[in-house]
Amino acid sequence: MRTRQGRRDLAVIALCLDLSLLMLGFAALARDRQAEEQGVSQPDPARVAAPLPPRRPSGLTPQVEPPDGKGVNEPGGAAAPSSCIRTFEERGGVVLPSGGAGAGECAIDDPVTFQQLVMQDGSRVELDSAITVRCPFALELLAWVRDDLAALASRENARIAKLSGVGGYACRARNGDTTAPISEHASGNAFDVGGLLMQDGRAVTFAGKEPLSGSTREAMQKSACQRFTTVLGPGADSSHKDHLHLDMRQRPRGFRICQWVVE
Repeated sequence: MRTRQGRRDLAVIALCLDLSLLMLGFAALARDRQAEEQGVSQPDPARVAAPLPPRRPSGLTPQVEPPDGKGVNEPGGAAAPSSCIRTFEERGGVVLPSGGAGAGECAIDDPVTFQQLVMQDGSRVELDSAITVRCPFALELLAWVRDDLAALASRENARIAKLSGVGGYACRARNGDTTAPISEHASGNAFDVGGLLMQDGRAVTFAGKEPLSGSTREAMQKSACQRFTTVLGPGADSSHKDHLHLDMRQRPRGFRICQWVVE
């Protein structure tokens, strides 16, 4: 009897469990149907996406050194000086805000604008107007004035105060002739100068005869022709009868032009 009673009790318990599971199933179906009727979809645990990483704050721009070494962006969007311009400043160039780089045939690579040069003794040589040229060319100009011309002027017990009649970048053809090839001035690779003004008031031009001795003027010519690949001055042609044109044009086989007749 006890065995039969125990079996009945187990059967009752199993039936109750089956009924409970069945009721839970009906309840779940009822919840799903109610959610469908209300337009609410139940999340699938297997398809829940991982949380996204926090968004990158705006305004963060990586500071990367460009391969050509022309400088990087500084705060505020300004371009940092190139290594050439930094060298120009270290050697005595007084840099002004750039006059622009031009475009097309009149584009300047690494332009620098200046109007003053600091000499080795601390004095300053002023150009009668600001000019813009290629930075490598500006370094040659600086060395010519600061080293060569200053030393030659000292032979006459003089110091240079100003360069007069100067010209740099100009988007034009050679000698202003519209049918001629593009000038080296158009790429900031040329410089014009009409004369020198000394601290004692003496004015020295490159044409005609001046108080400077012939040997000093010849030394100036020699130094210019050694530094620059093109030197055109008095005696070269009518376009350069009263000033010097200096540039660093590269020609096949290193050909150079030095045309300046010293009287």
